[in-house]
Amino acid sequence: MKNLFPQFPEDAKLWVYAMPRPLTEEQHKLVKTRLAEFVTQWQSHGTPVHGAFDIVENQFVMIAGYVDDGVSGCSTDSMVRVMKQLRDEGLDGFDRSWVYYRDGGDKVHSVTRSQFQDLVAKGQISAATPVFDTTVQFVGDLRRGAFETAFANAWHATAFQKN
Repeated sequence: MKNLFPQFPEDAKLWVYAMPRPLTEEQHKLVKTRLAEFVTQWQSHGTPVHGAFDIVENQFVMIAGYVDDGVSGCSTDSMVRVMKQLRDEGLDGFDRSWVYYRDGGDKVHSVTRSQFQDLVAKGQISAATPVFDTTVQFVGDLRRGAFETAFANAWHATAFQKN
């Protein structure tokens, strides 16, 4: 993830929309088309936002944006509207009840919080299991490896504990 958004400063704002299932080819194209159109006209109080997006692991839609005086609430709302339109078409990246992790075979899994707790309790999630923190807020977080990190180093280790 360290190579995403290389032209952006560390404090560029980042939004992560995680899809519970990998995107189909058609869904992937739809997201790319909508976001490509959006970022070219994205503005914050009349100032163009330097915006970009990427789809990671075919499941995480990442949108980055910055302007010198910060991305305004109104410009954030305009981006959220685009994502809500996609949600209305069956691509819901707003549901924060899913937990994402990578198995030993390098596959990304999405499970409910209770399912993840069961995996932790059974010892199927180890301290080294890679988990995804969809709450990261800045491009610098990606560069520091905060998006995909070991279970032991993530907020997950506090929220989900072996009984």
